[in-house]
Amino acid sequence: MRKFLLLFLVVGISLILVACNPTSNTTTPVIESNTQSEENKPVEESNSDSEQPDQVNKLTDSINVAGYSPFTGRLMTNNYENRAVMASIENSPAARPQAGLQEAEIVYEYLVEGGITRFLALYWPQVPAKIGPIRSARPYLIETATEHQSVFLHAGASPAGFALLQNEEILHIDQIYKSEYFWRSSKRSAPHNLYTGRPALLDYLEQLSDHKYQDRFSFLNVGIITPEMERAEEITIDYWGNYNVAYRYDEQENLYKRFIYDFTQPHRNENGDQLTATNVLVKFAKTEVKDEVGRLEININGTGKAYLFRDGVLFKGTWSKKPGDWTSFFSEDGSEFALNPGRTWIQIVTENTKVDYREAD
Repeated sequence: MRKFLLLFLVVGISLILVACNPTSNTTTPVIESNTQSEENKPVEESNSDSEQPDQVNKLTDSINVAGYSPFTGRLMTNNYENRAVMASIENSPAARPQAGLQEAEIVYEYLVEGGITRFLALYWPQVPAKIGPIRSARPYLIETATEHQSVFLHAGASPAGFALLQNEEILHIDQIYKSEYFWRSSKRSAPHNLYTGRPALLDYLEQLSDHKYQDRFSFLNVGIITPEMERAEEITIDYWGNYNVAYRYDEQENLYKRFIYDFTQPHRNENGDQLTATNVLVKFAKTEVKDEVGRLEININGTGKAYLFRDGVLFKGTWSKKPGDWTSFFSEDGSEFALNPGRTWIQIVTENTKVDYREAD
């Protein structure tokens, strides 16, 4: 991806400014026809030496570029936190609209007891000013945050979660014991009014050692779409009971817009923006009810079926995860799923969850 983008950067400073804008650094899919013309033939890269790298270095230095985000594949500036932050965010009706979800690089959506879901949102290189409402931890949330080498933000935990947090190597901030890193809003009733954000966390984050992150995904230069691919411009995920998640593909922006319950109710951030995802991954995992309260045991380790939705099409495959590592996603031919640079939502569902997809009308 670096070579590909650098060739475009040297064309003009205007293209660099576009690439550095997180909201505009997107990959436009190339639609292939069944016949190949001269214009559709691949362009061979030149191996000859040139002065282009030096020109690009001068240009990128002038706009303070620090490289590519390992979580989104987008260009970022030098203004980044020492550690990524992951927050447990509530998704009951009383918690909506949430704050900070649209600013997250990656969002996991997990089932919890009571037929509702909970988000685990990752922030890096920067943490937004407001995140929440913050809620309690579950073992699978803790393990996911730990495998990303992040600071996990939460308010209490389930009994199994508290037992897991006894491990002193787990980096986390619990509002019950460290309330100075959180605040409550007077605009909502408890417990749906607990928030955190960069102003409250800054002193803590600056004391942490700098962590070098590996690439979370394999990112594309250009997405190639062929006629035989399965169109998936409208997606519906039946999480539990009458709680559904829906996504509709926006071809102009090359991203999916998120809805709650059905396509008449956009899922919005607190500022009114509709939540969007460049990539939507679905991870089918074995899930069991473990106690009389209805708490769940989700086996996030091992292997299972997986879907990737991007560019308005479906890619089928599998996932694999070892304890302590993050989940890897693979296509049916065994190669790693390639994602578009941008925000990724990862939907963790039960093995028998119904996921519908179709071409838009």
